[in-house]
Amino acid sequence: MISNLKISVIVPCFNQARFLNECITSLIKQNYTNWECLIVNDGSTDNTEEKSIEWQKKDNRILYVKKENGGLSSARNVGLQHATGDYIQFLDSDDFLDPNKFLKSINKISNNKNTVVITNFALFEDKNQEILAPYCKLEEAHFNQLTLLKDWDKSFTIPIHCAIFPQNLIKNFSFFEDLKAKEDWLFWVQIYKNNPPTAFIDEPLAYYRISAVNMTKNDDLMLENQLAAFEKLEDIINNEVQYNSLLRYNNTYFLNENFKLKKEVKRLKEKRKLMYKLNKVLYFLKLK
Repeated sequence: MISNLKISVIVPCFNQARFLNECITSLIKQNYTNWECLIVNDGSTDNTEEKSIEWQKKDNRILYVKKENGGLSSARNVGLQHATGDYIQFLDSDDFLDPNKFLKSINKISNNKNTVVITNFALFEDKNQEILAPYCKLEEAHFNQLTLLKDWDKSFTIPIHCAIFPQNLIKNFSFFEDLKAKEDWLFWVQIYKNNPPTAFIDEPLAYYRISAVNMTKNDDLMLENQLAAFEKLEDIINNEVQYNSLLRYNNTYFLNENFKLKKEVKRLKEKRKLMYKLNKVLYFLKLK
């Protein structure tokens, strides 16, 4: 273990003030105390600013940064610019951490300050306030660029707050601000471009909140961002074989999407025919 490493926690917040107290409280409860928290207000119109300033007054480890709305990636990048820690912890404002996450993560680093430390996670169901099993089980085999490229969204994803990242490893990387989805995936692919040393803690020390809001899925947006993400990969991947392999997967993905779209169109056509017949029957009944 390397003692006295400082962790910078970046908490982007856009109109999530109702979750902010629980998020920040999970930091206050950490057994490892050498951390700072940067709450980045991404142009919120709720009482995010009021709550953030309250926390700043309560604890001098908490800093408040205000910016114009630019999206999640933009807020994270601004947080990175202000961070002074040896390690970076990303934490969305509606999620929270186990009190032991920092201490157990720091204990895993041993003598290599370039080590990425990843823990497992659990779900927190907002409606019933209960802890649930994760949607996938993270394994050490996931933490390499090839697996991240080929199996992301197929068999696993890694919530960004499962990890603490060495500041000197990610200082040359940033989140793509023109993407509204898949930005985490590209960030992970960048991180594992040069195969950094990784320590894994197979315990759920990060909690991912499930609510009605974040369960809403916009298929058009996801498809659009999937295309944009693939375009960016050519600049990230330095292995031609890997890139060609990914392109083949990409083609299969969009063929499947096209098939699903055709099925949906067929279903809508059948529904329209049924409605037409029903209206016709109702019309004749009305005449009688």
